[in-house]
Amino acid sequence: MYDVEVLKLDAIPSLKEGQMIVPLFTLDSLLLPGDQMIMRVFEPRYKQMLDDITLNDLPYGHVMSNLSMPEINGWSVPYDVGTLVDINDLQEQGTNLLYTANGGKRFRILSLIEPALKPESFDEIFPSVDELVQQYVDSAPSGKLYVRGLIEIIPKLEGAIESSEWSNLLMLWVSYIKNIAEMNEMEINEFDIDNEVKNMFSTQDDESLWKLASLIIDSIDTQIKALNATHVNELLSIIESSIQKKLNVIRSFRQSNE
Repeated sequence: MYDVEVLKLDAIPSLKEGQMIVPLFTLDSLLLPGDQMIMRVFEPRYKQMLDDITLNDLPYGHVMSNLSMPEINGWSVPYDVGTLVDINDLQEQGTNLLYTANGGKRFRILSLIEPALKPESFDEIFPSVDELVQQYVDSAPSGKLYVRGLIEIIPKLEGAIESSEWSNLLMLWVSYIKNIAEMNEMEINEFDIDNEVKNMFSTQDDESLWKLASLIIDSIDTQIKALNATHVNELLSIIESSIQKKLNVIRSFRQSNE
């Protein structure tokens, strides 16, 4: 839980150094730095968001709805951490917009900026963005259909990855892959798996660490911890713990079937 400050459209403060205002795309899953997600947009508020970020060459913030928080004015409150997103391959498919979301820098929400209109259920037929904008443009010309966030960028992870720790982590991940392959009675070439993992994570840097994290960390609580991490060792520990839990599940399954 965290205290949520909701700003009215006429009370948005001047930005301090390191702060920015971004659109927030609130979803039921998170996106870690370096990860990708194929997105389909059909709601007018997010179509407006895509128009704005495309025209202004800006990112948006990918955040997840926090179900433990009460709704504010009918819209859900997100967790206070998220990932900035750049988009590519934007294309129209009927009335939908499709694109690839690329996770970038982590950020923390300082305040939420309310949308110009309250959420409304449109069933299967959505009005156009222009039709909705006409409902508020006179009274709130700077308003938006989507929630925005006053945010600050979370600094890069402190510390360096030790070679021995990186090697041990990759060996543990390889062990999990081999266990999954054996459980599914897949023919495996241990040499190929070892080399594929080594080639995929040939450099021990932040980019590779987040790439590995996105493959392994799948629980919401753990993803939130990862986004809040300040030191390399914190993220290494989170990844290792997640792999160990997966291996323990496999061991328990095998024991129950003996």
